[in-house]
Amino acid sequence: MMTSFYSGLTGLSAYANALNIVGNNLANINTTAFKSSVMNFEDLVTSSFGGIASSGNGNPMQIGLGALPNSISGVFSQGSIQNTSEATNVAVEGNGFFIVGDTVDDRYYTRAGNFSFNREGYLVNPAGKYVLGYTERDGLGELIPSGPLNQIFMPSNTISDPSATTNVQTFVNLNVNAPFDDLATPAVDEAEHYLSSVTIYDSKGAPHTLTFEYVHQDPALNGGVDTWVYTASIPDNETATGAVGSGILGTGNVQFDGTGTMIVPAADVAFTTLAFSNGADIQNFTWDLFDENLVPAMTGYPLPSSTNSTNANGYPPGTLTSLIIDNVGVIQGVFSNGQVEDLAQMATSVFNNPKGLLRLGRNLYAETNASGNSAVGAAGTGGRGNILGSALEASNVDIAQQFTDMIIYERGYQANSRIITTSDEVIQQALALKR
Repeated sequence: MMTSFYSGLTGLSAYANALNIVGNNLANINTTAFKSSVMNFEDLVTSSFGGIASSGNGNPMQIGLGALPNSISGVFSQGSIQNTSEATNVAVEGNGFFIVGDTVDDRYYTRAGNFSFNREGYLVNPAGKYVLGYTERDGLGELIPSGPLNQIFMPSNTISDPSATTNVQTFVNLNVNAPFDDLATPAVDEAEHYLSSVTIYDSKGAPHTLTFEYVHQDPALNGGVDTWVYTASIPDNETATGAVGSGILGTGNVQFDGTGTMIVPAADVAFTTLAFSNGADIQNFTWDLFDENLVPAMTGYPLPSSTNSTNANGYPPGTLTSLIIDNVGVIQGVFSNGQVEDLAQMATSVFNNPKGLLRLGRNLYAETNASGNSAVGAAGTGGRGNILGSALEASNVDIAQQFTDMIIYERGYQANSRIITTSDEVIQQALALKR
């Protein structure tokens, strides 16, 4: 009879622990990326009558001694994704954990991507642990998404380096009917002077206005061919000498055939500047007069002279204005000069048995023998999920399931308490026999 007491007691203990788990799950219903837990039960050792006693059909005669928790397992199903307005908020869609730590060798794992930059410019989680990722680059300046992990450092005064202009392109129409200089009136210049400008950048990223001046020539003096003389120049005072004419980069003819198609120059034109007054280096760039299909960029049609568009590579230095995190965890900086540059890449990790991870609180997990070794790599590779920027993963606690479990555990607790009270009443009846 006393066995029933202990069986009921084990049930009370097991269901009390199960209710603790439900309570913890419900308490964390709004915890970022929280993973719920579930208790699994197993029966306790059994007692056999008379050693290896058996019933008439040879089956063992055994009585169970109660129940106890077999395991408490984490449920690592995907939580819903919630969009946020924070660029440094990230969520893992699929398998994997972010890696954080006090140092690069002291590592913890988390699904909660509510990261931010601390006052020193390091990306950290709410507990102040550094987010680890890839910051080393190859010979081409590209991030290497493998190898040693580093703390992600990105001060707010990060600067995008300038790039000097190497190619310029102008799409211009020069009016075939434009007036030209009449040699009979040398004191008067009747020719059309058409100006077209484009901004170029020197080696320091300073802008300079490159101006093309086109002057219409008398076709009779050029064998009947529609001809313009061009002069390419920058302001004289922007060169190192500042002398008159020091800004002229080159001059030549532009000619069109009877269909208005440019026939001269027959190839792109190269220009070289003097050193600039701000100390920037001598600069070489190319005037691209043909597109990728070798179609001339200038025409000589009977329309008003106009510039349809201009293109020039190169850009000034820029300051960091915002961040973007892509689906493989690359943190891209958007700069005031219009450039988008890869600054760092978050690392992620997967485990053969994530249920074996040790919960440390504060949304952190630690590796154990049960979990297996951490497999670190870039998101989207090796079974690792993608990363969603400006988003957080919500708790995966299912309220309906938790309340259902609560009712079941409550009834289980009540039933086991009745076992104890009933056993007590039976013993009281047995003791009353002596009276």
